[in-house]
Order: sequence, then C-alpha cells, then structure tokens
Amino acid sequence: MAIEPEFLKTACYFRRLAPAALAEVSHFLFEKKPPAAEYILWEGEKDGVLYFVIKGLVKLFTTSTEGREFIARLAYGGDSFNDEGVFDQGQNTFSAITMSPAVLYGLRYEDLAPILAKHPEVSPAMAEVFATRQRYFSQLAVELVFKSATGRLAQLLLDREKMIRAGAGEQKITQQEMAGMIGTVREIVGRSLKDLEEQGAIRLEHGRIIIKDSVKLRGLSGV
Repeated sequence: MAIEPEFLKTACYFRRLAPAALAEVSHFLFEKKPPAAEYILWEGEKDGVLYFVIKGLVKLFTTSTEGREFIARLAYGGDSFNDEGVFDQGQNTFSAITMSPAVLYGLRYEDLAPILAKHPEVSPAMAEVFATRQRYFSQLAVELVFKSATGRLAQLLLDREKMIRAGAGEQKITQQEMAGMIGTVREIVGRSLKDLEEQGAIRLEHGRIIIKDSVKLRGLSGV
C-alpha cells in the first residue's frame, strides 16, 4: 500500500522535510497495519527494519529467563523503534507488540543510505531522536535508583496522561504492565495505587485510574 506523505510527516526522522522531499522518501518505506496484540519484533532476533508508529500504540519490552517482563517504553505519535538493530545491523534489543490496532511505516537498512545521501537534513533529526532516547533511558536509570515505587508510578501516570493528550488513545494498561514499566511487581503497584488514592491524587473507578489532582501527583512523583 502506498505511503501517505502527510502521515509520513509525523514520523520523527522526517518532520523537517518539505512536501516534495516527503514524497520522494515515501517510496523507500512500506506500510503495515497490524491489529492489537500482534508481535512486530522478537528480542534477540535479527530483523533489519526500523519502524515508525504512525497510528496506535506499540509496547517495547524485554523478558528475563524467569519470564519477568520489563517494559522499556511505549512508542506512539511518530516514534521510531528498532533503530539500534538497523544502525548496527545487530539483534533486536526489544520485543515489540501492538497494544491497539496500528499503522506502522517500515524502513529497511539498505534503504536508509540513499535517503541520507539525498536528504542530509534527516541526519540532524535522527541525532535529536537518539539524544532524546538517551536522555529518557538515563533518567529512567536514575529513577529506578532514587525514586520510590510510588513516585515512579506517579510519574508513569503523568506520562500516560501526556501520551493520551498527544493522540495515542486511552489504552488499558494492567497493573502487571505498570509493574513492568517501573521495575517492580504487581503487588507493590496495587499498594501504591491505593496510597495515591488515599492522598487524593487519583481516583480508582471500575478499573480506571482517573487523575484527580495533577499538581499533587506531580509532587508525589518527585519532579
């Protein structure tokens, strides 16, 4: 299926390109429309494709030998994933699964060089993506060391609200998945949610988490 240049404009590498350049670049990409709960990548395998999440939500995660899952991040709104597997031609760092029906644009390793050669303005955008990603994982490491589980959960809820406002949609995230995102276990997430509710920051209602006081939640997050 043909790539739509106006949708390609949302992809993080190509936001600086003019319409004519987007039309040229679009010929190097392909489209996938996976349903919810479909695996796109498996950790440890070699895929050689970089993906952009044009619509929907994709979970990137790794699994321990004991089966415990750590969710590295959620990709949406033009985010890329599997960048490292393409740039170093190595194995996929994370598994990737759709959390909603999605539209993905894929770029194969061999098609990256001609794009960069003809459109050098893509390179600064790529550098910005990598710097932002590096900052995110550095901050994540700091939070895992210095923040309490309740503080990390409060930050996760704030980030989720921001994600919804950015157009990713309000996807249901289980307590197990929240535990995987903040580096703890489901039981501690349950206790932390009750603690946040008792402090008036959130309200738990029929399986939904409603932010009641974002200022208080931000304070509890340690930001």
